[in-house]
Amino acid sequence: MPGIYIAAILTTAIALAIFGTIVRKLKLPANPRLLLLAFLIVLPLEPASFYFVRVPLDHLLTSLLGRDSAILHWLVTFYAPLTEEPAKLVPLLVPAIRRDISRVNFGRYALAIGLGFAIGEMWFIAEIIARNPKFAETPFYFFGGYLSERLMVCLLHSAFVGVALACLRNRFVLGVAGAMALHWLGNFPIFLMASNAFGLGATFWAIAVQVWIIVYFVGALALLSYFVFGKVKPGLLFYGRRKCPECGAEYDASLFAANLGATRYERCPHCRHWHFVKTSV
Repeated sequence: MPGIYIAAILTTAIALAIFGTIVRKLKLPANPRLLLLAFLIVLPLEPASFYFVRVPLDHLLTSLLGRDSAILHWLVTFYAPLTEEPAKLVPLLVPAIRRDISRVNFGRYALAIGLGFAIGEMWFIAEIIARNPKFAETPFYFFGGYLSERLMVCLLHSAFVGVALACLRNRFVLGVAGAMALHWLGNFPIFLMASNAFGLGATFWAIAVQVWIIVYFVGALALLSYFVFGKVKPGLLFYGRRKCPECGAEYDASLFAANLGATRYERCPHCRHWHFVKTSV
C-alpha cells in the first residue's frame, strides 16, 4: 500500500477523533441522524465538484483565453471557492436537514459538514499523490505536512460553510458569497507565492504564506467558536467547561495549556493556580 494511503488513514482517524467527538458532544440541539446524513452526503462531493464542474470549467476557459493567459491565471484562484462552497450546501436539498438547522445549532452542522467534506478531500488528494510515481516508495511518516494541513482544513471548511449556514434563514445568498470570499482570501497568498508577486522572491513568500496560514487558522477557529457559543472561545470548542479541582469554580478551558495526551496542565482564572485536568470536550 502506498505510504500516502496509510497517512490518509491516520489523518482520517485523528480528524474523526477530534472533530467527530466535538460534533457528537456539543450540547446544541440537533437530530444526530440528520447530522450523520449531512456528513455522509458531502463525503464524495470534493472529487465530484472537481471532475464534473471544475475540470469542464477549466477546459472551457482555457479554450477561450489560452493556457498562458494572465486573465486565466487570475480566474483559477476562484475555482475552489466557486465549486466547493456550493457543494458543501448540497445537504440543504434534504428538507429534513434544512428544517433542523437553526440559529442555535448551525455551528454543529457546520462542523459535521466541514468534517465530511474535508475527509473526502483528503482522500481525493491522497489518490492524486498515489498516482505520482515520484511518491510510490515514500513511507507514510514522510507525509507529516499532509497530515497537519488536512487537519487544519477540517476546521477551515467548517468555518466557511458556517458563514453560509448562519444566513440560512436570512440573506442566504449573501452568506454563500461571504463563504466564497473567505475561502478565496485563504488561498490567495498561495497564488501570490506561486507567481512570485512583486518579485519579492521565493523565500519571502514561503515565510509570508506560513505566517498567513497561522493567522488565518486562528481567525477561522475564533469565528467557528463564535458560531457555536456566541462568543470567541476557541478553547471551549475543543476542551469544554472545567471545574477547578482546588477552588471548585467553573471556567471555560483555555486553548493555551500544556497538553499531555489524556491530561492538560492549565491555569484556573479564578484562583490562578495551575493544575492537571482530564482532556475532554
